[in-house]
Parts: sequence; C-alpha cells; structure tokens
Amino acid sequence: AVELGVKFRPLSSGFVTGVRFYKGGPANGGTHVGSLWSTAGSLLARATFTNETASGWQTVTFATPVAVTAGTTYVVSYHAPQGGYSIDTNFFATAGVSNGPVELPSSSASGGNGVYRYGATPGFPSSSWNASNYWVDVVFTP
Repeated sequence: AVELGVKFRPLSSGFVTGVRFYKGGPANGGTHVGSLWSTAGSLLARATFTNETASGWQTVTFATPVAVTAGTTYVVSYHAPQGGYSIDTNFFATAGVSNGPVELPSSSASGGNGVYRYGATPGFPSSSWNASNYWVDVVFTP
C-alpha cells in the first residue's frame, strides 16, 4: 500500500474541491482515499472515492471546498491500498507543469515533486524518487 501525491501551487487564491488520479487498470484496486495537505503535513481535507471505473481518471469531491492561497505550496494525494499505480519517472526532473491557475513545480524547485509514502493507511507523502509523476492532480476553482 502506498500514498501517492504531487505538490502544487495555485497562481491565484481559490478553492480545492477535490483530487483526481489516473487508474491504469485492475492492479490499482481497492478503496482509494484522496487527501489535501499543507507542506508541513497537516491534513486539510479527505474523501473516499466512489463509483470508480476500471481505468481512466478517477475524481473525488471534498464535502467542503478548502480555501487556498496564491503562491503557497500544497500537496494532493491518494492512497492506493493494492499499489498498481501509474508512474512516469523523471517527469518533474527539468521542468514543472503550468496548467491555467495551478502549477506543479519541478523537483528542483520544490524539494522533490512526485511524492509518496508507504503504509497500510493514508498518510502524508513526503518522500520523492526520480522526480516521478504518479498522475495525481488537484481539482481547483479560482
């Protein structure tokens, strides 16, 4: 079991309404839980994914949107109880991703992006390996 996540920085203040992740197939089974964290590891929101499909993007919405501040770094993650997650190594090695009102910083700019934590229960993912993208994304509304 592993918690997989990504660091992100909103370019404008707004609300995180949920988490999404890419499921490659049946190897990533079980009950998934999505979380929003401060970079210090404080849990800001959590929700359990329901009505998942066999593969593709899975999305969960938090019961209450969480206000976030422009320019502050946060982490979104999901717990994969059976592993089997999607990964692209070195994705964040030289550059981040800017997508509208949110950016995912490079590993060098963020102290390691593409984060994980092994464990049977959800927990703050603070380790990084090979600037890997685990295909976790934030659902954000400016």
